[in-house]
Amino acid sequence: MNQTRQTLRAACLTLGLFAPALLAASAHASSAYAFTVSQPTSSLTYSFSSSAPFTGTMLGENDPLKPAAEQTRTKRLPSLFSPCGTLTATQNDVVNISGTIAASGSTGTTPIRPAGTFKLGIDTTANTSVLQDFNVNLVASGALNASANLNSFTYQSFCAINPGCTAPFLVPISLPLGTVSVTSLVAAQAPGAPENGTLSANGPNTWNFSVPCTLTVTPTITFSGSTVPADPQTIASVFAGTITVSGNTATMTGSTTLNYNPPATTTPTPQAPTPFTIPSTSTLCPGINLILTLTITSSSVTSSNTANLAAAGTKIACRCDANNNGGLDVQDIFDFLNLWFAGSPLADFNGGGLGVQDIFDFLSCWFAKPLGC
Repeated sequence: MNQTRQTLRAACLTLGLFAPALLAASAHASSAYAFTVSQPTSSLTYSFSSSAPFTGTMLGENDPLKPAAEQTRTKRLPSLFSPCGTLTATQNDVVNISGTIAASGSTGTTPIRPAGTFKLGIDTTANTSVLQDFNVNLVASGALNASANLNSFTYQSFCAINPGCTAPFLVPISLPLGTVSVTSLVAAQAPGAPENGTLSANGPNTWNFSVPCTLTVTPTITFSGSTVPADPQTIASVFAGTITVSGNTATMTGSTTLNYNPPATTTPTPQAPTPFTIPSTSTLCPGINLILTLTITSSSVTSSNTANLAAAGTKIACRCDANNNGGLDVQDIFDFLNLWFAGSPLADFNGGGLGVQDIFDFLSCWFAKPLGC
């Protein structure tokens, strides 16, 4: 009996504390949907460029599968136009190099497909929309690839055998290098942090939405199997589109544009030794096989991306809609208290057994009106 009285006092005190807000509260009807991006019908348009100055070394290929007599080997020359002379049987000198890896690319013929999830809430009375937990990998279907070159490539004077050539240092040159790949490009809201926007009617059960949002874009960039440093960047964007509701499901088409342009990364990053064959069209020792060992001294990346998303969603249940009438009003509080005093398991709001804390937790939910309520 004493415990019941104490519980009643606590409940009354709780309601008393919230009385002004209860009197001011009006019925609140909204709905929210958990969406999964439809990869086959979503797409990304993009442009991408990066620049990464480097220092490092190169030497002959060191291919253990080839006889020594057939391997490319290098020899440093003491000065410009020094004769190569004869390489000793095992001579393979390290040659110092420097330059810049530069890469660029844009939307091509192979579609890039995003994938991910997000939650979208709409209030058709207040004409508002809410976006929460947006987390989408913009390049989920495959890497975004960009052609890379060695620009301003400088080197110590050297010569080589297999094939034979002599390369005095004259002026920096450019060489095609391969491909820089963006293997992941994730755009995400801070978890559990809803952002609000507008809503307007666009036909039966259909509305236009527009939500200004803050997304952190995190790329993963690789070159020849090694990761190129690229820091996350927080970007202000707008997610806008159309939502159509049918019962407990919804479909959505929308888009967001993200311009990634963070400050240059200046942490030196060693790269794994990389085989490289100088192209046959080059004026620098065409066809020789080398091993490049580079340290990227800094990197800058810019990328403009527009994600066009199609998604299907299911309705999110509202935990504090105690009477399941599809909206929140004061009656939900009284109905919850009736369940609580009746000892119903449905009133165990926090899952820790019936207690006064369930009332506080329910009221916290009711006033917070989380997504779906």
